[in-house]
Amino acid sequence: MRDGKRRWLPLILAALVVSCSEDPTEENALLAPLPFLNVAARETTITATSATTFRQYYPMNSSINLVGKSGDYTAISALAFYSNFFPVRDTVNVLSGRLTLRAASFFGDSTAPFGFTVHRINRTWTAGLATWDSLQLGFYDPSLTRGTYSGFVGADTEKIVVDLDTAMVREWLRTAGTDNADTKYGIVLVPTPGTNVVRGFYPFEADSTKDLPTLEIIAANTSGTVKDTALYTSGIDTFFGNNENVNTRQDLMYLQAGILYRTVVKFDVGFIPKGSAIHLAELLLERDPLTSKLNRFSGDRAFNAHAMVADSATGAFESSAATGAPKSGTDQTYAADVHTTVQSWVRGPNHGLMLRVAGEQEFRSFDLLTFYGPTAANAAQRPRIRILYSTPQN
Repeated sequence: MRDGKRRWLPLILAALVVSCSEDPTEENALLAPLPFLNVAARETTITATSATTFRQYYPMNSSINLVGKSGDYTAISALAFYSNFFPVRDTVNVLSGRLTLRAASFFGDSTAPFGFTVHRINRTWTAGLATWDSLQLGFYDPSLTRGTYSGFVGADTEKIVVDLDTAMVREWLRTAGTDNADTKYGIVLVPTPGTNVVRGFYPFEADSTKDLPTLEIIAANTSGTVKDTALYTSGIDTFFGNNENVNTRQDLMYLQAGILYRTVVKFDVGFIPKGSAIHLAELLLERDPLTSKLNRFSGDRAFNAHAMVADSATGAFESSAATGAPKSGTDQTYAADVHTTVQSWVRGPNHGLMLRVAGEQEFRSFDLLTFYGPTAANAAQRPRIRILYSTPQN
């Protein structure tokens, strides 16, 4: 008889899940008594108790490099062609140096002016370690412009060409250690005043050779009788993003890419008895379309929900995550399956959920997802988890 009970239990619980109404029942309401199994199945919907949004500078080193301005958001790109590929020509006469970039995306007002100035980087750097803070430490010389681009957003994947200062390019071809020649650290692209759009450009790791950043150098011997054209497409790159004025409303939770804004949200599941089995836990968030900023190139407009492993706003979180996306038939209600996390909360410590822009999108765009938080005026818009669980009966 005991084996028969084991066979019937999964079928009964599955039937309960299927028959659940979309409307949440009263908290801790008993769905159905199962006296012959000594198990009670219950459904409840809980709302978040608190949420904290914080900013975190993080190396982008992404598959797209951003440059420009949009509202309060600023993006600066950095790139350096590998200097060991340059020939050593101390007496060469550089006739021209041209940087070509292929666009991959844009954010903000596509009809607004777009421009940037080029500046020489003054010191060594590593793409995987550089953050916005790096720019504040004399990273580049803002007083001397080494190239200028001015225009508007054209085709989605247009190429733009920037003429570079030939004196700077000539330094890249000199023997290291002579006449201030230790300046082969690359360049930054800084948005100009009036720019109100952010453009994304393919990096050195682009899949197609036609998308690679390209440096063309045309040089001649001292007498000008022999000219030579060389192309370079290998190097390192990254971008730096900053937005000082994201977290402005206490009733919203902010998830920003490019410059990382993440949110820790907490729920109280202490009322669920120890030993209970979580069969369903659906996290539901309501997006605010007026404050969210999404680009039209990203098909992935999702968020990740990670279980926190420490009780602090910026503490560590588990690498695995539940992915949240819009529910079928709506563009504003996002859902994620967090039953594994809720089960862990019932068994042990509960440090909350870390919400962030999903996956690699967090490091290559500046999409901003804003969701209503626990203090939203409309209670139906607050973060909530719909839970179905079963509890052993004495």
